[in-house]
Amino acid sequence: MTMTNESKYLVNMEYAPVQLPPVHDILVLGRKYPHGKAGVMECFRFIAPDEFEMFDIPDAEEVAEAVLVNKRILARVPAEQVIELLRTHVFPHMTRGEAINVDFDVRVIISGVEIPRETR
Repeated sequence: MTMTNESKYLVNMEYAPVQLPPVHDILVLGRKYPHGKAGVMECFRFIAPDEFEMFDIPDAEEVAEAVLVNKRILARVPAEQVIELLRTHVFPHMTRGEAINVDFDVRVIISGVEIPRETR
């Protein structure tokens, strides 16, 4: 009985249109990120001018070095609160040298608004 070696490749593909900028809400940059915060901000100036604001994370003990936040989020939530939420819920899950794309959905809910009754 002769055996023949046969190679096969299994390929799975997914595709979607490219969206620019590739980040819509928040990008957290870890310390020692290969492109550096200045390089990333320069890229954002070209692909999404005046859409994001960068905040440095000065504490050298933090894993994150900087955060880019879409200005439409900052119109609703103060930067300090956004960064504190990231510090609590995102920073602990990242490593140095990586960038994390964060979806940050802000919903405004208004309840208990009283509408005066019409008088007849």
